[in-house]
Amino acid sequence: MSTSRDLKNRAMSDKKSTPGYVWLLAGLAIGLFVAFLLYLQKQPAEEISLKQAVIKELAKVKAKNQPTTKTSPAKKTETEPRFDFYTILPELEVFIPEAEINSNAKENRHSDKAGSGSSSRQYLIQAGSFRNREDAERLKASLALLGLSSKIQSVKINQDSWHRVRLGPYKNIKPLQTALATLKRNNIHGITMELKNE
Repeated sequence: MSTSRDLKNRAMSDKKSTPGYVWLLAGLAIGLFVAFLLYLQKQPAEEISLKQAVIKELAKVKAKNQPTTKTSPAKKTETEPRFDFYTILPELEVFIPEAEINSNAKENRHSDKAGSGSSSRQYLIQAGSFRNREDAERLKASLALLGLSSKIQSVKINQDSWHRVRLGPYKNIKPLQTALATLKRNNIHGITMELKNE
């Protein structure tokens, strides 16, 4: 009998209890890991600038217009931001590529020589679009220092407020090109739009 008790006592003494600080560190590590996962989950979706969105939408339109060969139906990925360019601009505004502005300027020079007068087109330049009004005010002040008069237009898009800094309207191509050149020299990338007649 005494030998079996001795064996039990030896077995119990061989099993050492885990120190409390080990349990404390393990609990702390698990808590930090859970907090990190919650932090990652609450991160906002990727923000995209107006310029990047315009470039993506133009690429989509260009891809739709090109004939497809050996391609399966396009699969939309969930990571691609849902961004409809045409909901951003009112229906009375149309995006104008810079190449078209330059070709219009050449046409206007030829028509002025022929004596046909000026066109009825009007153009706007959007120098920036911001969620924060202070950023829009800052850009407007910078443009004023460059000698360019601008206005801030506030709009709501999908429950978000945006503040657009715009120049114009310009009735002639020459002042439009001058404003665009001034913006380019100062690393401000403006988007040119034509106002349609109603």
